[in-house]
This record gives sequence, structure tokens and C-alpha cells, in this order.
Amino acid sequence: MTPDLTSQDTPGPATAVLTAPTAARRDHGQARAGPAPADTAPARQGRTERLLGAALPVVLAVGVFCVAFVHVHDVAAWAGQPDWAAWLIAVSVELMALASIIEIRHRRRAGTPLRWPVSTLVAGVGMSGAANLTAAGPDALTGVPGVWVPTMALWPVAAFGLVAGLKATRPAHPAPATSTTPTSSPAPPVDDRPPGDGPPADRTTPRDDTRPSTGSLPADLLAAGRAVAADLTRQGRPVTRTALARGVRQRGHRCSTDRAAVLLAAVRGPSQPPSAGPTVR
Repeated sequence: MTPDLTSQDTPGPATAVLTAPTAARRDHGQARAGPAPADTAPARQGRTERLLGAALPVVLAVGVFCVAFVHVHDVAAWAGQPDWAAWLIAVSVELMALASIIEIRHRRRAGTPLRWPVSTLVAGVGMSGAANLTAAGPDALTGVPGVWVPTMALWPVAAFGLVAGLKATRPAHPAPATSTTPTSSPAPPVDDRPPGDGPPADRTTPRDDTRPSTGSLPADLLAAGRAVAADLTRQGRPVTRTALARGVRQRGHRCSTDRAAVLLAAVRGPSQPPSAGPTVR
């Protein structure tokens, strides 16, 4: 009797029952695992480029600093300076250039003049470059120092004056940044009713209670504002918010734009109200 092969290949009910949960668990596991992670090669490449862009200038600056430092020391020692003084001169030249760069970045953010730190940077770079040129070549530093003797003798005093000027010329209170974008104010309401139809409705703008009151001003700031207003009046100049704020800052006080408006109202007082706009009829 020939066995029925078809009946052996077809899974029975028990096999189907056991296979269905296994497939369901496999599909559930794939759903929980989520999609395959995306390729992060571009992100890693971007981080590497940013890291190299930040590290390479620092490495280059350290190498240049070391070379110039040794050359300035050798020239100072060749010009007759003691060894300890030659090392200090080399330190002053390189650190003066570094301090000038830091001061330039600070003043650029504050919007203040850069003339003095740029002059100090040019002096430090010029001294370092001249020392590098003098110490270059196999026969360098073998002859008579010549002009380098008085230069190295006067350099400590010049370096001290330039670096002290960085601190002395730094503004105490940088001017606050003002926005150049004009603020748009809503157009006044137009009364489109025919004449003789009764008085117009009250369209008085509500008072802004968020503005700080004059009582919140410090006493010294209020006194300075009144002194500035008196000076402007004596000179025949109008007492405006800009002129008042400029005069108060020149007297060593901080005064923002909002505080200048409050100070202007306090200086004018109830006897000098600001000019009102046109009346709607």
C-alpha cells in the first residue's frame, strides 16, 4: 500500500497552532526594535571637521609662539641683556600680542573703538617679526648688535605703557545696542460717522501700566538727569530722551532706553508735559 505523501507535507492543526504564535512574536520583536539606524557618517564627518577647525589654529599658534619666543630671547641676550631679562622680554612680546587679540574681540562685541589694541598688536607683531629676521641665517647674532642694544633696553618700558593703555582706554560702560528697525504703530481710528450724528466715542488710549514709575529711579540717577536737563536748557538745546541718556552716561551712570524715557518724564515734571498729538474731531 503506497503512503499518501500529500498528507505528510501538509501541516496539521497542531503544527499550525504552534507556528502562528511564533510568527506573531517575531513580528512583534521587529516592531519594537524600530527601523534600522540611519547612516551617521555625515554627522561624524561634520563633528570631525569642526574639531579640526578649532584645534589646528591653536596648534599653529603654539608652534609660532615657541619659535618667535626663542628668537626674541636670543636677540635680547645678544644685545647684552641678562639671561633672565632676555626671557622676560620674550614673554612680554608674545603675551602683549595675545592680550591685544583678546581686547580686540572684546571691544568688537561691545562696539567700542579698536585703535589702541590694534596699535598694541602691531607693535608686538613688529617686534617679534624683526627679531625673527635678525636671528635667521647661519651667521646671525655674530656681529655687533647695533640698534638692538637701545631697542631691548627701552622695550620693557614701551611694553608696559602699551599694555597699561589697553586697560586705561577701555570704556567703563559700553553704549547699549539700539535697534534700527522702526516700530510700527497702529493707525488711529477714523470716525466715519456722518456729521451731526452725536459726539464721537471716547477713543482715549489706555495708559500703559507696564512702564516703570518715576519712583523706581535711583536718587543719584535722578539728580544726574536733572543736572543734564539744566545744562541742555542753559545751552538752548532741547531736552530729549537721546540727549538726556547721552549726558547721564557721560556722568558715569547706566541708563537704558526705557529708563531714559522714565527719567525724561521725571525731569520734565507735571509743569512741562510732552506735546500731545492731534485731537480727533
